[in-house]
Amino acid sequence: METCRMGYLNYGAAFVGGFGGSCLEVNRSSFVKGQLNCSVNTQVVSSLSVQRYGGNRSILRMTDGKGSAAKFTPGSGKMSVPKQKLEPEEVIYDGKPAWTELIVPALTVLTVIGIIPFIAAVSRQFWVRYRITSRRIAIDGGFQGKDHVEIVYRDIDEIRYIRRMGGSSADVVFFLKDGAKLELRSVPDFNRIYEYILTRVPEEVRERSQNVA
Repeated sequence: METCRMGYLNYGAAFVGGFGGSCLEVNRSSFVKGQLNCSVNTQVVSSLSVQRYGGNRSILRMTDGKGSAAKFTPGSGKMSVPKQKLEPEEVIYDGKPAWTELIVPALTVLTVIGIIPFIAAVSRQFWVRYRITSRRIAIDGGFQGKDHVEIVYRDIDEIRYIRRMGGSSADVVFFLKDGAKLELRSVPDFNRIYEYILTRVPEEVRERSQNVA
């Protein structure tokens, strides 16, 4: 981006000079006298026109070869360009871990060994929440669900899982590119969610990751 100031703008001779070394090809003939204070990118444009609005105020409008317009307001030094809209974020799953993780700990709760796993499983049902969308994977957990962790799909390097309770749910581990790991325990509706996640990661990550068995 370069800033230029010029006294005469002549774009009737197939190019505009004075834009800090930029050469802008145009297809409109005109001659404007005055002073412009503008910021431009070095680029080729397909058309250029000047619109005047009362007094000395005018707007310099350029269109590139792709048909998108950039608008210049003399004296402002700013350029406004059309903003690209993001697609709405689609929620694939928003809820707690599968309730089936309570079955085995409940059967062993009468033993001393089974008390701790049962309490941990019950706590996850109250405090853990998974949110899987078209953009990210997020987990709320910890004491009273106050800890929040989220990753985007481009951070994932590999995915592995272990099925639970006959395969309806699974523990999933995401290996991240920075060497960290993120684990989701007892993911419900596993086949549907896992297949969707595989569609969001790059092809090389899918090849390294575990397929749906």
